[in-house]
Amino acid sequence: MITGRTRVYGLLGHPVRHSLSPAMHNELFRQCGMDAVYVTFEIDPLQADSVGQAVRTLGLAGANLTVPFKERILPALDDLGPEARTCGAVNVVVRRADGALVGHNTDGIGWRDALRTELGLGLDGEEVAILGAGGTGRAIAAAAAEAGAASVTFHNTTRSRAEGAVATLANHFPGTRFGAEPLDAATFARRAPAYTRVVNCTSGGAAPLIDTFPVDDLPPGCLWSDVNYWMADPPRLAACARRGLRIQRGMGMLIHQGARSFEHFTGVRIAHETLRGVL
Repeated sequence: MITGRTRVYGLLGHPVRHSLSPAMHNELFRQCGMDAVYVTFEIDPLQADSVGQAVRTLGLAGANLTVPFKERILPALDDLGPEARTCGAVNVVVRRADGALVGHNTDGIGWRDALRTELGLGLDGEEVAILGAGGTGRAIAAAAAEAGAASVTFHNTTRSRAEGAVATLANHFPGTRFGAEPLDAATFARRAPAYTRVVNCTSGGAAPLIDTFPVDDLPPGCLWSDVNYWMADPPRLAACARRGLRIQRGMGMLIHQGARSFEHFTGVRIAHETLRGVL
């Protein structure tokens, strides 16, 4: 039963109605016997700069963030965890006992954990293409570089945004080559033979564009990964499967980043097998 003492957590973003996060966290709260509830907040993107203040005003114990708030909340936070500081994006906010808001990022390491546990794949020496240079793409790029990727190339509609991500991450990972390219089929086709890992981090609205990307020249053994777990038919995933390439859907990333989010919220470590059973 929800009372006046119930701790409130939430997902802030646009859109959020498709999210499985409430089902995931509320079941974990129930299993752990915690007086807490997790809800969604549909936030107008025009109010993105007010999200941090909203977390303070509402007294939320913690929150997850989706696009377009992962970067816009940074000025409102009191401190950052190491992953968030490296990639410049936050998907988890926790209120400390002293009231300070601390930002973390579980996206990149969640994706990397899913890659290892589901497919037994690593990133050492791999040539990685990231489609999209937003908060999720930057977090995954950082995780790939930290795991030893030889190169990470951002493909983004706004070239300057990709170049900004390159400038930020290159300072942290001098052993990885970073590059910025336009997000279009012709450019991707030219670069495809070099890529051994492709990760689609664009939102659902970009699906028609991504569906034009040719996959015939991707090398054998290449992995195509899509973070949009809620899409029934993510772009190019089926085409890659028909070619015999390895594919990865976004549910694994949701499970692993969700487990780490729950640990940030509560201090309780949850096995990813438990979360998979819940979802």
